[in-house]
Amino acid sequence: MPTPHLSPMPDVPSPRSTSPTAGEQHWLIGELHGTVANFAQIYFIPSAGIGLWLFAVLALADLPAALSGLAASVAASCLAIALRLPREQRRSGLLGYNGALAGIAFGALWQPDATFAAWLAVCVCLTVFTTVLLARYRLPALTGPFVGVMALTWAAQPWLTLLPRSGALACDTGTPGFVFCSVGQVVFVAPLVLGLLTWYLLALWNLRATLWALAAGVAVWSGIAGLATAWPAMAGQAGGIGVNAFLAALGLGLFHRRPAVRFVGAVLASVLCIALGQALSSLGWPYFTLPFNLAVWIVLGATAQRHRPASP
Repeated sequence: MPTPHLSPMPDVPSPRSTSPTAGEQHWLIGELHGTVANFAQIYFIPSAGIGLWLFAVLALADLPAALSGLAASVAASCLAIALRLPREQRRSGLLGYNGALAGIAFGALWQPDATFAAWLAVCVCLTVFTTVLLARYRLPALTGPFVGVMALTWAAQPWLTLLPRSGALACDTGTPGFVFCSVGQVVFVAPLVLGLLTWYLLALWNLRATLWALAAGVAVWSGIAGLATAWPAMAGQAGGIGVNAFLAALGLGLFHRRPAVRFVGAVLASVLCIALGQALSSLGWPYFTLPFNLAVWIVLGATAQRHRPASP
């Protein structure tokens, strides 16, 4: 009689393998984190949690701008996925924050219609492509792609004929609250209270860098208040100076530059605001955050030698 052999037990799939949707859900959650992190990365923060809070603040200040920013953020994330760009860069918001900022700007400045949606989609694609291109040359993208598509939009406005929204509120330069208001104005948030809340969210992530950026903002505000009468051009560019000086100081801090260098960057951004404001005034073109980009690129280039790692 032949010896009976036990038939092998069928493989019992593990709980994880029984549900292929588990991996898909994990992937989807990661990509959604990246979509929300796009809002935080505008302020150099790779956090979905902070990004969600910033989106909520923006929605309180200007719901149409928040919604168009969200749509642009989703579009940028989808394009990055389709192009198979690095996952970590997608999920930290590095590839989509310029697109999100462009969407916020569109919603704050113009009324939505079919042309608005189509052109915004084009601009979002351009921001992603430009960010990737700058990375290949090891140049920090900052908000350069955003500035580029906004300049292109301004140049194409005679053909696009986007309908403007009612004028946005500006920051009051007569009080120290101007410093906090400028923080919110980076994403077109004007009310002082919401600007203060935005600053608080930044401080939760990196208190030291945010405090130094605030100190630079206070110094710039003092200069505006002191020189407004003698130098009217400075007073006329106060809003742009506040935004760009704060971003320059914050950005240089996150690039590990010393406080003195951050103040130099803030002052340089302020001077560039005045120069660009006068140069572009005849065209009626805003410079957005171009002074911040130029100031940070110049300072990073000038101080790069000191921050290179020592050769082994």
